[in-house]
Amino acid sequence: MGGAVVGNQGEGRAAKIVGNGIFAIIILLLSLLAFILIQGKITNAPPSLAGHRMYIVLSGSMKPAFDTGSLIMVKPMSPEGIQVGDVVSFRSTGDENKIVTHRVMAIEKTEEGLSFNTQGDANDVLDPYPIPGGNIIGKVSVAVPYLGYVMDFASTKKGILTLLAIPALMLLISETGNVYKLLRKASENEEG
Repeated sequence: MGGAVVGNQGEGRAAKIVGNGIFAIIILLLSLLAFILIQGKITNAPPSLAGHRMYIVLSGSMKPAFDTGSLIMVKPMSPEGIQVGDVVSFRSTGDENKIVTHRVMAIEKTEEGLSFNTQGDANDVLDPYPIPGGNIIGKVSVAVPYLGYVMDFASTKKGILTLLAIPALMLLISETGNVYKLLRKASENEEG
C-alpha cells in the first residue's frame, strides 16, 4: 500500500513570503537612510524627514529622557509655541554652530522678545545664559535610542560601503540558496 508524500509547501511559501517581506523592508530602510544622508550633504543642513530635523545626541545631559547616541527628531517651531517643560533644540548663545537640546524651565518676556531658561535633565543647575527666542530651532518630538550611532557611522565612507554591501550580500545569499534548491530538485528529478 503506497501513500503519497505530502510536503510542507504551504509553510515553505509562507516562510518565503516573510523572508521576502523582511528583505524588502531592510532594502527600503537602507534606501531611506541613504536618501536622508545624501539630502543632508547636498543641502549642508541637518538631515530631515517628514518636516522634522534629525540630530544625534552627543552627551548625557538629558538622561533619562534620552541618552548619548540617540537620534532625536526636532519639529521646527516658533518661540511662541514653546511651553515650560518642552524639550527644545537651540543654537548655543556662545557658539551659533553648536546645537544644544535641553528642557525649558522658564520663559521670560523681554524687550527683545521671548527668552528661555533651559537645563539638561541630568544637570543640577540651569544653563548659564537665557536662550533668545531667535535661537530656538524647535521642539523634540521623538527620540530613538542608539539610532544616532547608526546614522553617524552611515555618514562615513565605511558606513556608505556597508550600506551598499549589506543588501548586496543579502541578495547573494538569497540567490545562492535558490540556485542550491534548483540544483537539488534537478538532481532528484534525474534520479526519480
